[in-house]
Amino acid sequence: MQQKDLEYAIKYRVIKLDEYKYLLFPVSLEKGIELEEGFKINKKILPRSYEINDTNKYVVDNIYEKDELEYLYDYEEDDEFLGEYFYEDLKDILLLINTKEHTRNEIDLRVMTNKDITYFMDETIPSIILNENTLNELLNSNDIDEIKLLLNKYKLFLNKFNDFNREKGVTKIKVSNGKIENIETTNKVEKKDFKNLGIKYGSELEPKRNEDISYTGLRNYLKERIYGHDDEIDTLAQILYMNYTAEKGESIESILLVGPTGTGKTETVKAASEYLDIPSVFVNASNIVPQGIKGMSIEEVIVSLYEKSDNNLSKTERGIVFLDEFDKLNDSDVDIKAAVKNILLTFTAGGTFPIDTDRHTFSFDSSMTNKIYAGVFDRINVQEKGIGFNSHVIKKKDLGTEEEIRKKIIDQGYFSQEELTRISTILAFNDLDRETKKQILLESKLSEFRKKKERYKRQFNIDLIADETYIDAIIDSLESSSTGMRSVNNYVKRTINNAEKAILENNNNYKKLLLTKHTVEDPNNFDLSK
Repeated sequence: MQQKDLEYAIKYRVIKLDEYKYLLFPVSLEKGIELEEGFKINKKILPRSYEINDTNKYVVDNIYEKDELEYLYDYEEDDEFLGEYFYEDLKDILLLINTKEHTRNEIDLRVMTNKDITYFMDETIPSIILNENTLNELLNSNDIDEIKLLLNKYKLFLNKFNDFNREKGVTKIKVSNGKIENIETTNKVEKKDFKNLGIKYGSELEPKRNEDISYTGLRNYLKERIYGHDDEIDTLAQILYMNYTAEKGESIESILLVGPTGTGKTETVKAASEYLDIPSVFVNASNIVPQGIKGMSIEEVIVSLYEKSDNNLSKTERGIVFLDEFDKLNDSDVDIKAAVKNILLTFTAGGTFPIDTDRHTFSFDSSMTNKIYAGVFDRINVQEKGIGFNSHVIKKKDLGTEEEIRKKIIDQGYFSQEELTRISTILAFNDLDRETKKQILLESKLSEFRKKKERYKRQFNIDLIADETYIDAIIDSLESSSTGMRSVNNYVKRTINNAEKAILENNNNYKKLLLTKHTVEDPNNFDLSK
């Protein structure tokens, strides 16, 4: 096995504040190897910060490989100096760990100082002005290496400033207490461009609400696309509209959609996002991991929503986060899943999440975000198995009332009562009956068949007709699959594709396209007549 390269990490002294909270102080830079059981330094293994417990005196955090540090600081000349600079950059940042809520927050002692630094262009040379406190810090130090580190830090920032000058015409930036107070530039420049200078900003103004959007408009938009869940759509539209019109500080309700695959849970939320014209992300909750572990964290979900919001923080905080397979969070004994569940429940209750990536730095408040979760919850959807050789498990058509579903979720061990109370409303998306499935296939505005029917009439003046045998064969195929109505459009596309090619080859020569059960069995078997 190839020897793994050494990695850099910060070693922290652990101070317990209360039953769940720990304060971590940086004490040294360490080189070692990250293993499953922890961070190995020589022969000793220290736990990572998210593994902290009452027995730990020291833990590690901020683990980086050498090439990651080179990319982070854009510096490749001296590995030892790079590591020391990395520690110097983080030695004044304390970590506050909450093991109950599985949160990790930074306390930056540097922003509590009175340092003022001004970056400016002296003709073509990037320069800085340091205030008296900063100069005294340099002059009072007896450690030449420490002075070298500080001066090189300023040099790195000057390089970044020089880049801003070339790209955006920036001529002067005044920084006070970690915030930009003034920018002088020959061109328009956005503050978010200065993330690499360590500057952080608050939210923009609240996004303006579209007065044309209404509860009845949202409800009707959904019902034109989603069938079989009229009462649930009424409630969901009510909640989302009230969330949409809520002002800062007013309550935002969260929603849990429960029901079999292919009953329209995801499509309903996508349609709501389209009508409300707000950003949304759709994520499989079972793929989420705590921050610091390789995989998608809730912070990365937030960044994805932020980028879909054109980097507008207020729009992001008003967006939709849809987490599917929410029921699978507690189906594993792995501690990581339990940690993720607590993180998501904190997210639901309205927590603050510090975001600090290579691309973005901001603080995200989830209190005004639309949180919508979904899951099959198989164990609440099964009748008792009968007695005898011919007995089998039967899926229930009706999941019951909200109170019954809530009780069954708790009884079946998916979530505790305390955890589930953080979710305001539970809506049942019961299995669809056969007539509703036919209605979706033929009438929904999301139906591929309906879209093709309208398109063929407009473009070719051809009537697209599906007889009862075609409809029954499509529904039979769907019911034999495990995807429910989710795959209906794919089935339609497969059966109609060859007929469409025939139409294109003989444009304007046909008046009717008839699809039958034979077309489902063989896409070449269709009736295209004049």
